[in-house]
Amino acid sequence: MYNWSLNTVKNEIINSSTAQVSFYLESLEDEIERIKILQYDSLNDEYLARLAIRHSIMNEYEIVESMRKLQQRLVTIHNSSSYIANVSVHILSIQKTISSTTSVSPIDMDKFEHLRVPEGERGAQLVQYEDKLYLTTLHAGNAGIAQMYLIEVEINTTALQEALGQFRTYDDSGTFLIDLTHNMVIPGKGNNDTVLLEDLAESRLKLESGNIGYNKINGQTIYVVSVKSKYLNMLLLRYIPQKLIFVPVQSFYIWLWIFTGVGLMMIILYCVYTYNLIHKPMRKLVGSFRHVESGNFNVHIQVNKKNEFGYLYKGFNSMVQNVSALIDQVYKQKILNQKAELKQLQSQISPHLLYNSLFLINTMARVGDENLIAFTKLLGDYFQFITRNASDYLPLHQEVEHARTYTEIQLMRFPSRLSIHFEACPDAVRDIQVPRLILQPIIENAFKYAVEKTKDKGEISISFRLDDRALRIIVEDNGSHLSDQTLVSVHKLFYDNTNIETSGLINIHRRIRLIYGDENGLSLERSTMGGLKVTLRLNPKAGV
Repeated sequence: MYNWSLNTVKNEIINSSTAQVSFYLESLEDEIERIKILQYDSLNDEYLARLAIRHSIMNEYEIVESMRKLQQRLVTIHNSSSYIANVSVHILSIQKTISSTTSVSPIDMDKFEHLRVPEGERGAQLVQYEDKLYLTTLHAGNAGIAQMYLIEVEINTTALQEALGQFRTYDDSGTFLIDLTHNMVIPGKGNNDTVLLEDLAESRLKLESGNIGYNKINGQTIYVVSVKSKYLNMLLLRYIPQKLIFVPVQSFYIWLWIFTGVGLMMIILYCVYTYNLIHKPMRKLVGSFRHVESGNFNVHIQVNKKNEFGYLYKGFNSMVQNVSALIDQVYKQKILNQKAELKQLQSQISPHLLYNSLFLINTMARVGDENLIAFTKLLGDYFQFITRNASDYLPLHQEVEHARTYTEIQLMRFPSRLSIHFEACPDAVRDIQVPRLILQPIIENAFKYAVEKTKDKGEISISFRLDDRALRIIVEDNGSHLSDQTLVSVHKLFYDNTNIETSGLINIHRRIRLIYGDENGLSLERSTMGGLKVTLRLNPKAGV
């Protein structure tokens, strides 16, 4: 309500000031236009034409009489407006200036040249000379006759100042009239001497656009109303101190603070009452629930009151006891089931590589292949790793080294048909504990589709990606027998928990999810190499 009343009063004063300024500027335009009409009409004055053209054939009496008649007309124009300080005619042919105030005097050629209106100028054609403003009209002459005389009207700046002073309806307010063409400033009568134009018009373009400005001057806010006249090319500024605008709502402002203070006191008392009655017991109950959410089931709330919260506290204590017992029972059962399933899944690793390798050893022995010793050494290391039963977990670098051994065996079997790019294990995760046999079966699957089922040269890539959330081991191949339908079917099997007989990628996927959680495991997509891209995701900070 206070802001509304304040804005209403402020807008009314600003709108009223704008209307007054606009009306005065329009009236000034009309007055200047009327003076110009009189000025243009004087160009055809009979006595002026005689003095300019026929002076050489006139006697002295005729010349003096013509000057007197012309001066009377100039006096009439002078008296027609309070904004006219003087009306003069400069006649080149007789080198005389006839004025409404000083009669006849020799012509001032310097002034004559300065008062000539530039060609093509539009609007009121105001000219500045020696800090004064003039309306000038130059007789252009007829065909073959040079320019002969100029009529000037001197603007009464004192009258302008007095007229601007009528806008000083408030103390410390005032008005400025700015001639933008000549950068001339006319202050209103009674302006506050401490308020300078530079303080108000720090952004001339903004004021010329007609916007209302708010400036801080001498510690107080000043509202500035600006109206521009395109015809005169003048800007009229009116400034009003903010404190004058706020006077009508000052008493309301005091009552507002009284009402606000009483309201705040009531709100504080109500908040204290509701805090002790509802909020504090509720916070105690919510805090206990959060302890339970974090896994702490040793929470017990002391019951001191026999109200609704006392009933809730008793129910909460009973619930926590029952939930703790059930969770303990289910957790132990789940651990037993996971260990049994993990052993089952690990036992499904197929030893078909042994059969192929024995046939290859037989062939190498018969032909006397020099790689026989190296091959049997790799084969021995391979089977020594998969038959070791000391632990279900091992450092990641050992798992990677076992997978690298497998790839070297396959390179010896198919030296001309296989190309493998194997990145080094990142040092940051080198020693984290991972389940056994999670990488080699993935590479074996890639080998199966990239080499065994194609006549072209197979390519396999093993890379590592590590960020703050997970470690990703990516295995890609260039196999050409993977269809989109097969890719979708295999991906569905990853989440089919009813299928007990599993092997290969599904085996690894289930093992990773059992240990690290459901957000980890394997994901399948088509590789940019053309075949299958398998991404093994696990969180090094969870699980083991």
